[in-house]
Amino acid sequence: EVIVKNKLLRLAELIQENFPENIIDAFKSSDKQSFAERLKIIGQARTIHQQRAETLWRKAGKKRTPAERYASSQAELAAFVFAYLTGDAKEYADSAMEALQALGRHGEIDLIKSLSKR
Repeated sequence: EVIVKNKLLRLAELIQENFPENIIDAFKSSDKQSFAERLKIIGQARTIHQQRAETLWRKAGKKRTPAERYASSQAELAAFVFAYLTGDAKEYADSAMEALQALGRHGEIDLIKSLSKR
Protein backbone atom coordinates (compact mmCIF):
# COMPACT_ATOMS: atom_id res chain seq x y z
CA GLU A 1 0.00 0.00 0.00
CA VAL A 2 2.73 2.51 0.95
CA ILE A 3 4.86 1.52 -2.05
CA VAL A 4 1.90 1.93 -4.41
CA LYS A 5 1.04 5.27 -2.82
CA ASN A 6 4.63 6.49 -3.33
CA LYS A 7 4.56 5.41 -6.98
CA LEU A 8 1.29 7.24 -7.56
CA LEU A 9 2.67 10.31 -5.78
CA ARG A 10 5.68 10.31 -8.10
CA LEU A 11 3.42 10.21 -11.16
CA ALA A 12 1.20 12.91 -9.62
CA GLU A 13 4.28 15.14 -9.28
CA LEU A 14 4.97 14.77 -13.00
CA ILE A 15 1.34 15.56 -13.85
CA GLN A 16 1.21 18.53 -11.44
CA GLU A 17 3.34 20.90 -13.52
CA ASN A 18 1.16 23.42 -15.43
CA PHE A 19 -1.98 22.26 -13.59
CA PRO A 20 -3.51 24.90 -11.28
CA GLU A 21 -4.95 22.61 -8.58
CA ASN A 22 -2.93 20.56 -6.12
CA ILE A 23 -2.97 16.94 -7.30
CA ILE A 24 -0.32 15.83 -4.83
CA ASP A 25 -2.45 16.55 -1.75
CA ALA A 26 -5.22 14.31 -3.10
CA PHE A 27 -2.72 11.46 -3.40
CA LYS A 28 -1.19 12.03 0.03
CA SER A 29 -4.55 11.68 1.77
CA SER A 30 -5.63 8.19 2.77
CA ASP A 31 -9.24 8.74 3.80
CA LYS A 32 -12.11 7.03 2.01
CA GLN A 33 -13.45 10.24 0.47
CA SER A 34 -10.10 10.88 -1.23
CA PHE A 35 -10.68 8.14 -3.84
CA ALA A 36 -13.46 10.14 -5.49
CA GLU A 37 -11.35 13.27 -5.18
CA ARG A 38 -8.40 11.52 -6.82
CA LEU A 39 -10.55 10.42 -9.75
CA LYS A 40 -12.00 13.90 -10.15
CA ILE A 41 -8.72 15.80 -10.00
CA ILE A 42 -6.76 13.38 -12.20
CA GLY A 43 -9.56 13.57 -14.79
CA GLN A 44 -9.39 17.35 -14.65
CA ALA A 45 -5.61 17.27 -15.06
CA ARG A 46 -5.91 15.03 -18.10
CA THR A 47 -8.42 17.41 -19.69
CA ILE A 48 -6.33 20.52 -18.94
CA HIS A 49 -3.15 18.95 -20.33
CA GLN A 50 -4.98 17.72 -23.45
CA GLN A 51 -6.43 21.19 -24.04
CA ARG A 52 -3.04 22.81 -23.49
CA ALA A 53 -1.42 20.39 -25.93
CA GLU A 54 -4.05 21.14 -28.56
CA THR A 55 -3.64 24.90 -28.09
CA LEU A 56 0.13 24.62 -28.42
CA TRP A 57 -0.24 22.42 -31.51
CA ARG A 58 -2.56 24.94 -33.16
CA LYS A 59 -0.28 27.88 -32.28
CA ALA A 60 2.61 26.04 -33.90
CA GLY A 61 0.72 25.70 -37.17
CA LYS A 62 -0.50 22.19 -36.38
CA LYS A 63 3.04 20.96 -35.82
CA ARG A 64 4.39 19.09 -32.85
CA THR A 65 6.71 21.05 -30.58
CA PRO A 66 8.57 20.09 -27.41
CA ALA A 67 6.01 22.01 -25.31
CA GLU A 68 3.10 20.24 -27.02
CA ARG A 69 4.74 16.84 -26.57
CA TYR A 70 5.30 17.62 -22.90
CA ALA A 71 1.63 18.55 -22.38
CA SER A 72 0.48 15.48 -24.33
CA SER A 73 2.76 13.28 -22.21
CA GLN A 74 1.31 14.72 -19.02
CA ALA A 75 -2.18 13.97 -20.33
CA GLU A 76 -1.12 10.38 -21.08
CA LEU A 77 0.26 9.96 -17.57
CA ALA A 78 -2.96 11.34 -16.10
CA ALA A 79 -4.92 8.87 -18.24
CA PHE A 80 -2.76 6.04 -16.90
CA VAL A 81 -3.26 7.08 -13.26
CA PHE A 82 -7.03 7.36 -13.83
CA ALA A 83 -7.00 3.91 -15.44
CA TYR A 84 -4.95 2.50 -12.56
CA LEU A 85 -7.46 3.85 -10.05
CA THR A 86 -10.36 2.31 -11.98
CA GLY A 87 -8.64 -1.03 -12.61
CA ASP A 88 -7.63 -0.65 -16.29
CA ALA A 89 -3.93 0.21 -15.97
CA LYS A 90 -2.73 -2.45 -18.42
CA GLU A 91 -4.68 -0.80 -21.25
CA TYR A 92 -2.75 2.46 -20.78
CA ALA A 93 0.68 1.16 -19.77
CA ASP A 94 2.35 1.40 -23.20
CA SER A 95 1.27 4.99 -23.81
CA ALA A 96 2.30 5.94 -20.26
CA MET A 97 5.78 4.44 -20.80
CA GLU A 98 6.08 6.35 -24.09
CA ALA A 99 5.00 9.51 -22.25
CA LEU A 100 7.72 9.05 -19.66
CA GLN A 101 10.28 8.58 -22.42
CA ALA A 102 9.07 11.79 -24.08
CA LEU A 103 9.47 13.57 -20.75
CA GLY A 104 12.99 12.21 -20.44
CA ARG A 105 11.99 10.26 -17.33
CA HIS A 106 13.33 6.84 -18.32
CA GLY A 107 13.94 5.90 -14.69
CA GLU A 108 10.24 6.07 -13.88
CA ILE A 109 9.22 3.55 -16.54
CA ASP A 110 9.49 0.82 -13.90
CA LEU A 111 6.72 2.61 -11.97
CA ILE A 112 4.36 2.02 -14.87
CA LYS A 113 5.45 -1.58 -15.28
CA SER A 114 4.90 -2.41 -11.64
CA LEU A 115 1.58 -0.56 -11.33
CA SER A 116 0.20 -2.16 -14.48
CA LYS A 117 0.83 -5.65 -13.04
CA ARG A 118 -1.64 -5.09 -10.20
